[in-house]
Amino acid sequence: MFQIIAIVLSLALTAWAVVAVTLTVRRMTATMRVGQPAVGRTDEPMKRTITMFKETFGHTRMLQWTWVGIMHWFVYLAFIVLSTAVATGYVQLFKADFVLPIIGHWYPLEWLYEALGVLGTVGIVFLAIYRQKHHPRSLGRKSRFFGSTAWQAYFVEAFVLLEGSAILFIRGAEYNLINAEPGGEHGSRVHFPVSSYFGDALFSSNIGTLENTIYAIALFKIVLAMIWLLVIASNISMGVAWHRFTAWPNIWFKRESSGRTALGAVKPLTSDGKPITLDDIDDLDEDSKLGVGAVEDFSWKGILDFTTCTECGRCQSQCPAWNTDKPLSPKLLITALRDATYAKAPYLTAPEGERDALLEGDTALKTEVERPLIGETGGRMDGIDDGEWFYNPTNGSAVIDPEVLWNCTSCGACVQQCPVDIEHVDHIIDMRRHAILVESNFPSELNGLFKGLENKGNPWNMSASARMDWAKGLEFDVPVVGEDLESLESVDWLFWVGCAGAYEDRAKKTTRAVAELLNIAGISFGVLGNGETCTGDPARRAGNEFVFQGLAQQNVETMKEYQVKKVVSTCAHCFNTLKNEYSDFGIELEVVHHTQLLNRLVREGKLTPVKDGAGAHKRSITYHDPCYIGRHNGVYTPPRELLEILPGAEFVEMERNSERSFCCGAGGARMWMEENTGERINVNRTKEAVGTGADQIAVGCPFCRVMLSDGLTMQQSKGEAREEVEILDVAQMLLASVKGEQATKLAPGEGAAANGAAAPAAKKSDAKAEPEQSVETKAEPEAGDVTTEEPESTVTETADAGPAAKASGGSSLFDDAADTPAETADEEKAPAEEAQAAKPASSGGSLFDVGGDDEPEAEAAAAPEKTDEPAKPEPEKPADSSDGLGSGSLFDLGGDEPEAEPEKAEPEKAETEKAETAAPEKQEKPEKREKKAVPAEPSTDLGSGGSLFDIEAPAEPEPEPVPEAEAAATPTEAEPEAEPEAEPEPEAKATPDAEPEPAVDLNAGGSLFDIAAAEPPAAQAPPAEPKAEPTAAEASEKAQKSEKSEKSEKSAESPSGGDDSPVADLSSGGSLFDIAAPEATTKAPEKAAAPEKAAEPLQPAASEPVEADPEPEQPAVEAEPQEAAASEQPTGGAAVSTAATAAASADEPQADAPPEPEPEPVSEPEPVSEPESVPEPEPESGKKTTPAPTSNGEAHQPRTDADISEAGSLFDL
Repeated sequence: MFQIIAIVLSLALTAWAVVAVTLTVRRMTATMRVGQPAVGRTDEPMKRTITMFKETFGHTRMLQWTWVGIMHWFVYLAFIVLSTAVATGYVQLFKADFVLPIIGHWYPLEWLYEALGVLGTVGIVFLAIYRQKHHPRSLGRKSRFFGSTAWQAYFVEAFVLLEGSAILFIRGAEYNLINAEPGGEHGSRVHFPVSSYFGDALFSSNIGTLENTIYAIALFKIVLAMIWLLVIASNISMGVAWHRFTAWPNIWFKRESSGRTALGAVKPLTSDGKPITLDDIDDLDEDSKLGVGAVEDFSWKGILDFTTCTECGRCQSQCPAWNTDKPLSPKLLITALRDATYAKAPYLTAPEGERDALLEGDTALKTEVERPLIGETGGRMDGIDDGEWFYNPTNGSAVIDPEVLWNCTSCGACVQQCPVDIEHVDHIIDMRRHAILVESNFPSELNGLFKGLENKGNPWNMSASARMDWAKGLEFDVPVVGEDLESLESVDWLFWVGCAGAYEDRAKKTTRAVAELLNIAGISFGVLGNGETCTGDPARRAGNEFVFQGLAQQNVETMKEYQVKKVVSTCAHCFNTLKNEYSDFGIELEVVHHTQLLNRLVREGKLTPVKDGAGAHKRSITYHDPCYIGRHNGVYTPPRELLEILPGAEFVEMERNSERSFCCGAGGARMWMEENTGERINVNRTKEAVGTGADQIAVGCPFCRVMLSDGLTMQQSKGEAREEVEILDVAQMLLASVKGEQATKLAPGEGAAANGAAAPAAKKSDAKAEPEQSVETKAEPEAGDVTTEEPESTVTETADAGPAAKASGGSSLFDDAADTPAETADEEKAPAEEAQAAKPASSGGSLFDVGGDDEPEAEAAAAPEKTDEPAKPEPEKPADSSDGLGSGSLFDLGGDEPEAEPEKAEPEKAETEKAETAAPEKQEKPEKREKKAVPAEPSTDLGSGGSLFDIEAPAEPEPEPVPEAEAAATPTEAEPEAEPEAEPEPEAKATPDAEPEPAVDLNAGGSLFDIAAAEPPAAQAPPAEPKAEPTAAEASEKAQKSEKSEKSEKSAESPSGGDDSPVADLSSGGSLFDIAAPEATTKAPEKAAAPEKAAEPLQPAASEPVEADPEPEQPAVEAEPQEAAASEQPTGGAAVSTAATAAASADEPQADAPPEPEPEPVSEPEPVSEPESVPEPEPESGKKTTPAPTSNGEAHQPRTDADISEAGSLFDL
């Protein structure tokens, strides 16, 4: 009777479970089909299959955590193998002594059952204890299980424990039954090595009783398995259980068929499953999806990723953002996306005609449908329990907070740790792409980065003509391709210097050290010099795919022209991009990191460290693994081998090293973003390095060096690090050893101790060692270094390298006067208090915004307080100020941001002021800059203004008047080719006061993402002979007054201010997607030479009356920019968008690039004179003197000065 009950119950429960699971699987697959197509997921099936079996059965990724991995392997195999025992249970309900035919009593199989029964039980007990020991109740957010769904984990642990032990119990009963029946030849302990003892201890030898016992245990196993299936069927997001089934396909469909993790390159930008390049821009329409802006925009593989997450928290435990008390947790990000996807799935999978009906009366579903993917959540660091959290808060505000999205450093620790190959970084970058390319909604600090990359091909907006400054003073010549070499075929390597290696002082020293080592080793190499531009890594990791592609295409064209085959790079980011991403642009390169090449040369005997003398003094060294060398590319050994062979050096490891190394905080474009919450990542890493007691911290990446140098400076200033501790590149250490020089600024023990007490013998030996140390082996910039001779083209302060490197204090090139001083990243504050201050400054704006949707009055709200002149709108801040720069639409129509009236000083006044302040240094330097600013000829200066995607202006009538004006203004102006030198100036100015007078307008060339920002204080126009242009003069004077506070006016009047005024308007380049729009202009034709004036229609009322006043300097200075713009036409990649928007450019050359604020008028070169022929609708419509918003990034200001009806189609050419 019991047997019949067991059979009926088992079969009924099984039928229910099968139906439930089938429905859930169908729902799951239907949800995945909602996702976009995934590219390249089915190539090389054999390799993929091998990888899948290796990672599943071999547990290769789980074993990164040794004991946890081993125990999980036992549990995993027990689940698979013992599942067959559940299957035999169905037969045992009918025949108690059933065994599998042929192999039923085969020793190896029986032993396997016994072993897995024991080991599976032991393993799950171990894992359960481990979970309790690392439970959030005791460790808080330091626990990797923080935020995981605890009941689901407990359920799975209990199930596995019961299943594992049940196999021993049922086999114990089988053992007794075989022995109780006559002729039980297989009833020896050899067949039941462990379970026989359970049989002896627990069961009788009565046959009937034993049979009922077997029926009961078989029923128990079946019921247990069916309950498990019913539970997971009702919890589709229960990844800790579902991963047993979904991990297999997730691994098989991983991005790289080779089996490597989804690191190195970033997945390509796709739309509807097709890769999108710059050439495809014309084919995009308003329905095209770029990046991920909603859960349904993820690919089906992305949704499979979310479904597979086990919530183990390994990624979370390694994440630098989470470990420094920031909201980003890779685990919580993935689970939030999973929950949001499946919550919205009923709506997404329903036929379109039925969707509205679904929402009626279903408030929960309606909330999920309306919930944006990214938005302000109002989350708190301690809000996980009450729903006021950064992930899927109960208020329905968004799926994730912007703080979560922008905290990522793209270090890859999450991807590298994930046992089921989830591609966290790709998902984050896809969301960033949508935020930037479509919504133009990104942290304001990034605008300066994007402008620098577009206009000058480097993040700091430095002139390309300064790219070879690092080589000054070397005892050998550095061959430049195109000058000293016709192609790279005649040398061994192309030495890729990189932006940091060319402009950042510490990296310059590394560049010199590598060049000297290659020279010593007899390795021939060449550099691209001014022909090199940024690889585009920061732009791509930030999500600005089109800027990356433009830079990459430009570099690839150059390398193909010079037949580049082999490249060595000192920058980890350049190394990764060149090696893994440039192949998509049609070039195959052999790329090595400099530590790899130098290690090879040492092993070949071409470089030999001196074994005694000053260079062999005893010291200890620790090494920081750069993420883009280590995790992304697996280069761990070469740098360590180099350090270990240095005479006198003792190598010590940090606790977090190699695959589990901790990020410096600079990746993912975070170098250019402020850290607003929690501890600074670079400080966290520096503390660990200092904690090893090492005298030197070795690095292999200029970004890491800046970040760690900044952290070390802060530590030393607090007395928490010894004075002699310093940070050097591995190449510098090797060079010092090869040359026999002391490799440290102070011998160990000579500096101040960590507690601040000064060591006695410091000075004496210092005086001895310092003179002997060459520039190449110094850790920090010092006065007199050849690498600092050109301050305007050299970044020396860590704070100036990027906002993130400010732990040691100081202002940054990216600071804005409006920025509030950090109430962020304050050690005294609790993370919860910092959360609200942590939101990235960003603003909205649609990809397809068309003018007219914003009130221009907003711009004039800050009307001049200190001026009698009523109708003057407040000028806008310079584009290089970073606050609020994250607005403006990628595809804003050209002409929507006319340039504000440039501030001009009256001629007499200018002359007087010039004479008054003859302060030597300050006056001469600006004048020199002005001279150099006269853009005459450099037609291919990569550093010249203009956007990476500038469109060639159809006509440039201005250049002719320019020379006269220039001559009148500055007779000495005769060095056009030197102009680039002045361009980096803005970067060197960190204070708000200096902002108005940058030598280069970051707006130069016009940014892809130009956004309106308040204009800077009026900078005095460089003394120039007035060119009778009454209107402009008076207008500019008015603008000047209304625009600035007394301080600004003062600065505008000072000669230095005038002299410092920008020499070139980089905004003249035009935007990537500028579209011609009629533009009214109140200027007379002869004013065409002054580009900025053409944009003046913004202030019709003011400009018209002012027309009577003479405008002495404007013409001269403005004509100069015109020529500058002409000469600074970008090359290479810039041509890509030139073709795409040539027609638009022809209609609206000037408006293409949002002209920069006041200071620029003086020297900003508009690529083409604002054609008087193109009337600006705004003035015509009779709008007040309120200026239309210009692009500076303060907030998104869609164009308000264009008549939409006249603008034409968004994609008209």
